[in-house]
Amino acid sequence: MLSACGGDDDETDAGGDAGGGTTTTAAAGVAAGATTTTAAGATTTAAPVDDDAVPDPCTLIAAPELAMMLGADPGPGTSSAYDPEQRRICSYATGMILAVELADHYDAAIDIIRDETGEDSVDEVSGVGNAAVWQDIGDGVGQFIAQGDDYFVGVTLPAGGQDVAEAVAEAMLAAL
Repeated sequence: MLSACGGDDDETDAGGDAGGGTTTTAAAGVAAGATTTTAAGATTTAAPVDDDAVPDPCTLIAAPELAMMLGADPGPGTSSAYDPEQRRICSYATGMILAVELADHYDAAIDIIRDETGEDSVDEVSGVGNAAVWQDIGDGVGQFIAQGDDYFVGVTLPAGGQDVAEAVAEAMLAAL
């Protein structure tokens, strides 16, 4: 549903161990240099950090904080990237998608959404980042896209509406 984001080739799977918010390096079965973060019932394993890569959206908001914003635990996220130097996404079994992309791609992404879904398909939102839009699909389904200085973020929700998506987008921008 996040029209501005495309396919993904590079996947890092997330497991499902419960834990208390710890980070360990090079756990058994994980590549050397990788990190495993455990928080409130979800484990996210990330590949070694590449300084040129866009930040992983699965790691921007702590699981308990994300669950509080959503009103329910979305479960573990699965990180993937078509081109990690330009865009990364985090997909959840609930249908929620979080995305981070280079800020200078923002206008092109909004143009793509308008081209695919109609000129009036997005509403400008003030007060969030440098620019922001909400695309209402209906019945609480939609996507919120907000531009920061270096990156823009996208939050696609299967339910919850604009207020929830906006809160998640603001938290993601704050973490960047």
